[in-house]
Amino acid sequence: MKMKKIIGILLCAVLAVSMAACTFSAPSVVMTVEGEEIPAGLYLMYQYQAYTQASSKVDDPLIPTMKNTIKGVSVTDWIHEQAVEGVKRCIWTEKAFAEKNGELTPGETETIDKQIEQIWQANGEQLEKNGIGRESYTRFFTANMLYERMMYEEMFTNESSVSLDEGKKYMNEHYTRIQMLLLPIGNDEGVVLEGDKLEEVKTLAQDLAEKLNQGGNFDELGKEALQKACEISGRTYTEELLGAFLTKGFVTEDSHEYPQEVVEKTMAAKEGQADVYYNSNVPMVFQRIANFADDAEYEENFKKAIESEIVTGRFADAVKAQTDAYEVTEDAAAVKAYAPSKIK
Repeated sequence: MKMKKIIGILLCAVLAVSMAACTFSAPSVVMTVEGEEIPAGLYLMYQYQAYTQASSKVDDPLIPTMKNTIKGVSVTDWIHEQAVEGVKRCIWTEKAFAEKNGELTPGETETIDKQIEQIWQANGEQLEKNGIGRESYTRFFTANMLYERMMYEEMFTNESSVSLDEGKKYMNEHYTRIQMLLLPIGNDEGVVLEGDKLEEVKTLAQDLAEKLNQGGNFDELGKEALQKACEISGRTYTEELLGAFLTKGFVTEDSHEYPQEVVEKTMAAKEGQADVYYNSNVPMVFQRIANFADDAEYEENFKKAIESEIVTGRFADAVKAQTDAYEVTEDAAAVKAYAPSKIK
């Protein structure tokens, strides 16, 4: 009786190990797209790409990435959505390129292989830690290259289809130009101002914003304010300092180069409107300005880039319209097994 009990325990243990092995074995297929099975490695590569992009897109940079959101969507869900979109685009690219161009030439294949060899030597170990083999990476890399090739062919063919008015309208709808001046609150040795001296610099910033709102010239007034701030803080003023502290650039709703509050206020402001933002007591005077002074500036500095963006955007939208119609069947257990939280 005792022997039977021991044998029974051993059998249960063997069965438990067997079941555990079945339960936790890595799925080889994560989903099907248009009936085609998608190997885990390819899905994981697109997931890894989205994972590396997530930290620069989060809603609150002070919250850890995987506990954060992107445009209100949890980072985990956003990464998965991006991975699925990437896989669908890969399938579309392979089919579209084959229909239009057939197969790659031996020379093109050799060039790709050399590029992948260099990348793999540098990053292969890290990718393999995350379940991405060289074959999957090669498919990912090739699809991205072919997609860009077709996109740029479209761009060079249709660039001239964008009118001057359409380009300017697009730029004004999607971009907001900002100029900003940072006023120092520390001397050359790094000693930070306190009390009345600090308040003097803050008052200087507020005065500058008021003068700008009254139509003052930022370049002239900004230089004057920076010189005064340097005097107050005991810092040496130089033209190089002006070049570093007085900057101009563009923001969009996805911008992360400036504090989010500054981006939102600038985009909501009227042209010429100025305000002050404090970053750990450091005054930053910012103002919304015209994207371009006239047609000549637009054509000289922005026309080509904007036309390229419009045409490639049309291409991407057309591709997405087709991939949105793809039939996708996910293996929920496989998706869970390869959750982004497990990325190393």
